[in-house]
Amino acid sequence: MRGAFVRSLLLAFAVFATLFGIEFGLEWNRLGRPGLDDMSWVDNNNAKLVDLLSPMARAYNNVLAMLLATIGLAIPLTANMHTPKLIDMFLRDRINRFVLSFMALGAAHVLFVAYIIGPRFAPIWAVRVAVFASLAGWALLIPYFFYVVRFLDPSRVVNRLSEETAAIMRQVAAGKRDAVRGQEEVAQRIDQLGTIVLKSLDRADRGVAREGVWALKQLIDHHATVKPRMPKAWFQVDRADFIGFSSEALDMVTESHTWFEMKCGLQLSLGYQQALSKASDTVSSISDANRVIALRAAGRGDDEALRLAIRFFNNFTREAIKARSVHAVYDVFHQYRLLAKDLTDRDELIREIARHFVYYASMAHAYGMVFAPQLAVFDVGYIVRRAYESKSAASRDLLDVTLGLPHRHGTDVHTLAVKAKLILGGFFLETGHDAEAARVRANLDDVDAVEIRAAATALLESPRVFFEVTDRQLNLEYVPPERREPLRRFCAQLDAD
Repeated sequence: MRGAFVRSLLLAFAVFATLFGIEFGLEWNRLGRPGLDDMSWVDNNNAKLVDLLSPMARAYNNVLAMLLATIGLAIPLTANMHTPKLIDMFLRDRINRFVLSFMALGAAHVLFVAYIIGPRFAPIWAVRVAVFASLAGWALLIPYFFYVVRFLDPSRVVNRLSEETAAIMRQVAAGKRDAVRGQEEVAQRIDQLGTIVLKSLDRADRGVAREGVWALKQLIDHHATVKPRMPKAWFQVDRADFIGFSSEALDMVTESHTWFEMKCGLQLSLGYQQALSKASDTVSSISDANRVIALRAAGRGDDEALRLAIRFFNNFTREAIKARSVHAVYDVFHQYRLLAKDLTDRDELIREIARHFVYYASMAHAYGMVFAPQLAVFDVGYIVRRAYESKSAASRDLLDVTLGLPHRHGTDVHTLAVKAKLILGGFFLETGHDAEAARVRANLDDVDAVEIRAAATALLESPRVFFEVTDRQLNLEYVPPERREPLRRFCAQLDAD
């Protein structure tokens, strides 16, 4: 943004100088190229110089008043819409301070020069400085208005807060800034980013909200690059950092070195709750960002940060169920299963994730969300298939979890859950896991053959693309052509039993 300001300023100066230079050259040549004495009022009529400076002084004052009025109204109003931090950012910006100081100095200088001119005293160099400074001020005016408007763009506020936060972390890591003070400043900026997300969601400004969410994710990535070099004091937290946390919770955050990830995650969690009622499509952005955070933590071996991201997934799931938002549950289950798919080399973690699916499926059923528990069977079944393909040690345990998920309640058969288990049984036949296929058949013994045949027919005829627009787009019931024959054989075995 500063580069754009400088370029537009240079362009304005070039245009002014060119136009005024051409105009002067044409007139000067037309009048026979007079000398300086012929063009000067000095010692001829010094009062004329005051007449020249007087309208300049009024114009300067009007411009300065216009600037101050614009800034005085626009900055507080925008700060109230997005973040109070904007006021501090505006006042600390070098271009803003330079322009306002230049305008104030130029207005005062014109008045001073007009005052010191006397009948036999013509400060010609001071007059020239005043004239050229006023031209510079007017050339500066339009680029600066553009700069202010761009400065107020919430996307740029998000970028500035992110850049400041990253700069502070680098300084602390390099030993150039006190760790405790740096931690306080970083925490304030994270809170401000969270405020922007919340206020944007409140106005359904989903674009800015998504930018804020992704900025928090990128800051966690940046923090990971400097985390090994951070001093011990950087990771110490107290009640002022996390108001409401118990002393045990604070100790755990300190021991795990995850205060930064916790701070950003809490902002995402607050945004998630707000998005459920204000802008439901932003829910997908938040859960996707959390999945990427978890995968990046896994990639660098930061198990504490990874487990924290998983806990936030659980928070998201609980909030989605409490809000009875089918879309949110659908999305967070999808992101959760994608995370589990990429963690098949971490046996204990994917066991935990599967148990979480079971827990929240039961919770969703208690809240009257019949669809969510059936969706959980599809997603845990997907995790099971990926685990068997990667020969994970947790495969059998995951299968136990899947078969433990109900496909009926009393006389009510949950067709989607039955279909999910049929797909799983067909997979086991295809891959030669006959014992596992037998377990799935035994699990479905309580389903009538008519129900099995109807479910099998629906699966074999399901198109790849779901008939509504969803985040996944892929039809949950779609079976690729190469897997349909094993599915037919599995269903035939069930029918024979």
